[in-house]
Amino acid sequence: MNPLPSRSAGSNDEHQTEPSNHATRQANLDQTVHQLLEALRLRFYAAQPPTDFHRDRRMLLYALTWPAVWLDRRALTCSPARYQSLLADRLEAIALHGDPARYGQYFPAYLLKCLQDWFQHHGDELYTELKHVRNALDQVLASARFAAAVRHEAYTLDLLASAHQLLHAKRTRPATPDDDGQLSLF
Repeated sequence: MNPLPSRSAGSNDEHQTEPSNHATRQANLDQTVHQLLEALRLRFYAAQPPTDFHRDRRMLLYALTWPAVWLDRRALTCSPARYQSLLADRLEAIALHGDPARYGQYFPAYLLKCLQDWFQHHGDELYTELKHVRNALDQVLASARFAAAVRHEAYTLDLLASAHQLLHAKRTRPATPDDDGQLSLF
C-alpha cells in the first residue's frame, strides 16, 4: 500500500532517482514541522513543564498536519511558507481570542477543533484563492521555468498528509490465544 496520495504517484519515480534532492526535501520538511512545533511550544507551552509538551507532541503533530490532508483532498497545493502562514494565523487567533490554558491537557484536541472549524467556515475562500486563474497561470509559468520547485511544494504537502495518515493509523493488538490449560504442540 502506497502511503503517498495518488496525486504524487507520477512524480514518485523522480524523487527516488534523485537521492540528494530527496534528502534536501526531507530536511526542508523536517525544518518546517520543527518550526511549527517550536512556535506552538513557545506560544502555548512556555509556562508549563517540558513533559507536557512532549506528552502532547503526537497529537500536536496530528493537528498541524490535518490541514495538509484537507488541502490534498481538494487537490490544492501551496508553498511550505504559505502553509506555515496559514497555521501561524490560526495560532495567533487562538492565542488572541481563545483560552488555551483552560483546556490544559486537552489543548491538542482544542487546536485540532479550531483548525477544523476554521477550514469549514473559510475553506471556500481558501479554495477560491488557491484555485484562482492567477494561481493556475502562476503554476503553469512556474512549471515551465521552475518545475522542480512546484514538484517540491506538492511533495512537501504530500509528505505532511502522509505523516497525518501515519499519526492517525489505528494500532491493532495481537490476538491472544485463549488459555484452556492445554499446551500446544507449536
